[in-house]
Amino acid sequence: MTARMRRLMSDYEQVKKDFAGHKYIMVTPVGTEPPEQYHVTYFVNGIYLLPDGRIETLGRHEVEITLHADYPRYKPICKILTPIWHPNFRDGQICIGDIWGAGESLTDIIINIGDMIQYKSWNSSSPLSADAAQWAIENKHLFPVGNLNLYVSDYASATQPVEIDLLDEEPQAPPAPAESEAAVPAPAESKATVPDAPATPQPTENVQTAVAPQKKDDIDFEITAEELRGVTFVPTAQRMQTVSHGGTVKGNKINFKTILVKGILWAMIGAVLGFGLSELTSLVFSNKTIASMLGHNYMADYYEYKERADKEFALPYKEYLQYCEDQGLPPDPDSTFSAWYNGDSISASAKEHLEKFSEYNDKADSALQNAYQYDFASNESRMMSAQKRHSRISTALWSSAVAIMIGLFMGIGEGVFYGSKENAIKYALIGAAVSAAIAFISGDLAQLMYAAVISNEAGLFVRSLVRGFGWAIMGLGTGFAIGLIKPEVKRILFCSIGGLAGAFIGGFLFNYVTNIIPNGVVARAVALLIMGLLIGIGVGLLEQFAKAAWLKVIRGEFEGKEYLVFAGTTSIGNNGKNTIVLFKDKLVGPHHCDIKLEGSKYILTDCGTPMGTVVNGTRITRHILRQGDAIAIGNSVLVFNTK
Repeated sequence: MTARMRRLMSDYEQVKKDFAGHKYIMVTPVGTEPPEQYHVTYFVNGIYLLPDGRIETLGRHEVEITLHADYPRYKPICKILTPIWHPNFRDGQICIGDIWGAGESLTDIIINIGDMIQYKSWNSSSPLSADAAQWAIENKHLFPVGNLNLYVSDYASATQPVEIDLLDEEPQAPPAPAESEAAVPAPAESKATVPDAPATPQPTENVQTAVAPQKKDDIDFEITAEELRGVTFVPTAQRMQTVSHGGTVKGNKINFKTILVKGILWAMIGAVLGFGLSELTSLVFSNKTIASMLGHNYMADYYEYKERADKEFALPYKEYLQYCEDQGLPPDPDSTFSAWYNGDSISASAKEHLEKFSEYNDKADSALQNAYQYDFASNESRMMSAQKRHSRISTALWSSAVAIMIGLFMGIGEGVFYGSKENAIKYALIGAAVSAAIAFISGDLAQLMYAAVISNEAGLFVRSLVRGFGWAIMGLGTGFAIGLIKPEVKRILFCSIGGLAGAFIGGFLFNYVTNIIPNGVVARAVALLIMGLLIGIGVGLLEQFAKAAWLKVIRGEFEGKEYLVFAGTTSIGNNGKNTIVLFKDKLVGPHHCDIKLEGSKYILTDCGTPMGTVVNGTRITRHILRQGDAIAIGNSVLVFNTK
């Protein structure tokens, strides 16, 4: 069974349980089991617009909910089949964007639509019907037009389930009222009017005279401002924010999901692309190219002939090693090579390559002599210094190519994690620029250390240690760059240490990897991936230790994510310029609220948004945050945590 079918079956079972015996909602599945469509009848208060501009009341509403092929990844299609005058309904469409989330059950959607019909919930900031929204804003003192509690907790314990025929596609008739409940005729017309309001079709006669199986006291359509004086209009989304989240939610000190998503993932992407860029850099900025750029033309010729000679020697050397293995001879002594070269085992192809090798080797010696005489005026010290310089610049550029990609993508990851495209670009530029600059220095220093420390007699451990120190400086730059994105002394320090430690281990393991993997390109790729992984772990892990305060989302689109709260001001909103961007929540204002560190206290301040900011069920303008406070912003609930 697919995940979608399991979800459909779960929705079906839950709906049967929740709406069996419900007093105000009747749900009729349409089609085979599990159904992909439901016909919902609401016996709640609603209003519609007459052609002459008068507002009429209606006590029965028909809604069709279709669970399409992309459900639950995308919201279901909801249509209303009866007339209604509401900001979030138009031409039969129902906008459920403000109440929809992939984690919301079908029961929640059905109940929330019922609350919308009663005007207990409405959104005028992004309406389907602008005219209805304007009318609602001007007449919100009349709301809600119905005040029935539809939540299933009152009805889920019903002992008489509703018997339904899944193959019957026609909606069932509403249940007859109980003997103790008198049938209520259609309500009288309301006194509210809307001058010059757009006309909608006159509802059919049977809809106007719909009967709701409720007590008369539950349905009072004759609403006046006097009767509702002192009643506060609270939309469903905001009302849901006031519900307890089940007690204090204490965030863990280390959030491994954050380390994975914000550190490891993007560092690994950077390492992969950094490897590709570094290989390209090695080809473009070889010792030959750098020598030419510095005006050492004969030295450039020497590098070219030397490279060709090495390529010609590589192929016969493999054959020679195979000969040594077959004969059980050590490959080092000259006598073994001479015996192979002068014997019958050598192939014609190998001899041809060795002849070309000898030819290019002679040309390289001649070019080196010319470089000594003409490029460096017969000064051996200058020539040796220039050779080291060429190698150091080449290594520095290689290091920069690797670091620029890791820093770039870790910066992008930082911005994406906090939901801001604008910040992602800014952080990426910071990460790339700082990482590349420090990596260039690290590459130069690493090559300098190689030349000063490494000799032919140096063991594998010593060579690995030196390489580790060289790469560590490169990792230090990457970690430092990530720390600068949110500049706090403690965070910069911990990120720098994380990058340094990760790169050192990666560099130290490089020579061991090359011993296991003979192919140099593959060995470099594996070593760089290890380095990227360790930098991601190091930076992410130590950043977690550095955090002093953070927010964990326990409800909403980004449930499970954790956002750090930094020194200074941490802004929250759906605009990309904020520190934390809840961009998928339409109920969040462009700049919704700020958390500011004042001394040792974190102060939450609402920025005058229509939906407001709610802490522990109470709407606030300014609030001193404490461990475990639940902050409701739009449809999201975030819990504040400190060490």
